Amino acid sequence: MGRFVIRLNGLCFYSRIGVFDQERSVGNEFRVDLTAVADASGFRSENLDTTVSYADIYDVVAEAMRREWLLLESVSSYIADTVLDRWTLISDVKVCITKLSPPIPGIQGVCSVEYDACR
Repeated sequence: MGRFVIRLNGLCFYSRIGVFDQERSVGNEFRVDLTAVADASGFRSENLDTTVSYADIYDVVAEAMRREWLLLESVSSYIADTVLDRWTLISDVKVCITKLSPPIPGIQGVCSVEYDACR
């Protein structure tokens, strides 16, 4: 049985996610990387109905990133669970959300949360 690995990498969003009130009022830059594994056994060449559109997956990510959240864990699990619920062809989803400018003194890099979900 074949499978497709669908990747959306480097998606950039300005979102209001964070524990501190300031993070949610001002917002921050985030990068989202998503990998989804889809069953390819029913795939028919040039037939979109037999696969999953990465544009539709992007819409799920964008909708979630427009909302206000406290935790990256909440956002990443929401995205993964929504993708699994919406597309039965998808068996595994990995979502990594990276906060590009974490408001923590001494951190010069980025902070990420990655969530893996499967059926």
